[in-house]
Amino acid sequence: MRKFLLGLLAVVLALLVLVPLGGYFWLRTSLPLTTGTVRVAGVDGPIEIVRDADGVPHIFAGTDHDAFYGLGYVHAQDRLWQMEMNRRIGAGRLSEILGDATLSIDKFQRTMGYYRAALGDLEVIEPRSRQALDAYAAGVNQRLSEGHTLPPEFILLGVSPEPWQPADSLVWQKMMSWDLGGNYDMELLRQQLAQALGPERTAQLLAGYPADGIDILAGVQIDPGAAAALLEIDRRIETDFARGGRESGSNDWVIAGARTETGMPLLADDPHLGTSIPSIWYLAEIQGDTIHSIGSTFPGLPAIVIGHNEQIAWGVTNVGPDVQDLYVERINPANPNQYEVDGAWADMTIAEELIAIDGEEEPLRWAARATRHGPLISDVSDMGSPLALQWTALQPGDTTIDAFLGVNYASDWEEFTAAMEKFITPSQNFVFADVEGNIGYFAPGRIPIRAAGHDGTLPVPGWASEYEWQGFIPFAELPQTYNPPEGYVATANNRVVGDDYPYLLSTDWAPPYRAERITELIEQMSSGGEKISADDMAAIQADQTSTQVRALLPFLLSVAPADERQAQANALLQGFDGTLAMESTAAAIYAAWMLHLERAIFEDDLRATLFEEMSTRANPLFLTNVLNDPVQGAAWCDNVLTPAVEPCAEIAQVALDNALDDLSERMGDDMGRWRWDRIHITQYPHNPFSQVSYLKGLFHRTIPNGGDRYTVNVAPVNLTNPYVQTHSPGYRHIVDLSDLPASRFMITTGQSGNVLSPHYDDLITRHRDVAYLPMRFGRENVTGDTLRLEAQ
Repeated sequence: MRKFLLGLLAVVLALLVLVPLGGYFWLRTSLPLTTGTVRVAGVDGPIEIVRDADGVPHIFAGTDHDAFYGLGYVHAQDRLWQMEMNRRIGAGRLSEILGDATLSIDKFQRTMGYYRAALGDLEVIEPRSRQALDAYAAGVNQRLSEGHTLPPEFILLGVSPEPWQPADSLVWQKMMSWDLGGNYDMELLRQQLAQALGPERTAQLLAGYPADGIDILAGVQIDPGAAAALLEIDRRIETDFARGGRESGSNDWVIAGARTETGMPLLADDPHLGTSIPSIWYLAEIQGDTIHSIGSTFPGLPAIVIGHNEQIAWGVTNVGPDVQDLYVERINPANPNQYEVDGAWADMTIAEELIAIDGEEEPLRWAARATRHGPLISDVSDMGSPLALQWTALQPGDTTIDAFLGVNYASDWEEFTAAMEKFITPSQNFVFADVEGNIGYFAPGRIPIRAAGHDGTLPVPGWASEYEWQGFIPFAELPQTYNPPEGYVATANNRVVGDDYPYLLSTDWAPPYRAERITELIEQMSSGGEKISADDMAAIQADQTSTQVRALLPFLLSVAPADERQAQANALLQGFDGTLAMESTAAAIYAAWMLHLERAIFEDDLRATLFEEMSTRANPLFLTNVLNDPVQGAAWCDNVLTPAVEPCAEIAQVALDNALDDLSERMGDDMGRWRWDRIHITQYPHNPFSQVSYLKGLFHRTIPNGGDRYTVNVAPVNLTNPYVQTHSPGYRHIVDLSDLPASRFMITTGQSGNVLSPHYDDLITRHRDVAYLPMRFGRENVTGDTLRLEAQ
């Protein structure tokens, strides 16, 4: 019996070891095959996929069709779960696999009608684009048809991917438009602030807001509950799925040869989007019979989004134009599916949507209603104040995919600008350079012209045609320059044009701090006969000096310390030059003081929820504006909840105390041990397993970091969860037009979305440290594992 029990124990222990080990090795079969030959259907000829040491695929094919096919194949090899989630987010099909926790998001997405719009776009895009989408889908579906083990997420959730459709690609393009082109939430916020504070004080908080703006609605109010519900959905899309948010932006700049060491242009770009693992970006090179490009792609789309081809290079930052408007509609009390237009009733457009919900036998029948302006998004909130959203991305005729593919094929400025004419949304600051030494800038996109008296800052009456859009800014009059006399163009989501520009682009620009610093460094590096190198461009991308500190630190230092602890903090700030390095104590004190000062000044004047919305959505210049205006400052600094009248200096002392308490709680009382990177941690959440406690440790990644929202090497603090970072420069590149293979690029986490891959997180530290991968270009410059796809 003893022998039997010992034997049984040995078997049990062996099983406890072997079964998980066997499961691990089985799951590893979900990793991509990178060598050998695979027989595939639907190709014109052989496709060679060479993966370098960092997992970057270089796809060489005899035709463009096969190049796009190969890109679809490698995207499916490395990022299949990400692609699955992306199309489900866009199509409003999350609840099929995640249950009713995501039902409100699905209702919102179905009401918006992204997938219906994507299907419509397929009918109007160029044949070349449709062929690229079809070839890409065929490559994805070839991978799916081979019967490989699916990545762990599919197995854990019991999901099987459906065949990839061209509309699945275009719906993700729509979501990127949402990420970079939305401001309806700011209209809701302005309206709520105006109702709570009045127009004058709202104008003090929100730059560009008209003091008499509340009169637009002639007394019509927005239901605060409805507004809050819509803002909450917007917040969930941002926090749970890394889409949108105030911190989405970018830097890019291009420098003419007259200022560079080589005598040829240098071009840099680093778009800032929500952090995630895997990265939203994927590096690749594609070559067919006419296309040959390298750079960053979006898994799900058949194009190099940012990069270079054999003749030109390009980069993008977000313009941030106002291309969304909210309209308050009047509903017919006798017929809820009719709304008023100039005194008459018009029928709504209604699309019936069936929303499947995991765990439910029957799908939810959802009516997605729309007026002439667009989707009636207030339906999702189940409350009053019917609101319709007009947005260029949902209007017929979105040919943006034609523009991106056109740029891939362009060989000079003329062909580049011809591609720009197809660009609809989200409007981008494109910088351009070519191998002939030319540089340029273009801001394309469909940007509405509004009627007089309507500037897009507030919801307007939908029943009166006087508030209708009057067309779009003519293409020839969009902001642009070619070989500017300054010898460079730099953009960082700052204001594009001056007051003399005849059209309204936006009333809400990013603060100028990043743009100021980039321009300052370019001028410094190319002054006195000095020339700029590619390493200098990298130093600019790595820069962690905030010019905002110059604007606000003098005020902070003018505040008399209230005690010994504040005096110690003040002494540490005395020599602070605005460099938010990881090891900096002053950076931690400054960042914490700013956060608590904002709350101390404004929270008493606003409801707590309204303060949270303003502080996380509004252009943060409001703090600088108030502190630099003695009259405004006196009014805002006084705590309306106390009988005393508090000056700004006293409120700043209170805020500093709160900040120091906060830092002590997080890092201990010894200021000598405080470092910015002890609390400023970049988060790379996995979708959805970062929200599952027992799986988060396996999929989620973090890394300490420096910088803040105003440094060129951007690292904004998440105000909802201080002091973590949830947006980053997800992709960086520096293109050398004198020697294209000497260019460099980088993404945040790694090329693979499979947690079992060595390329899942192998780039995180290198990205944080602003290192780069070589942008190897052309078959003769690439070595590595080689996979051949050959016709069956």
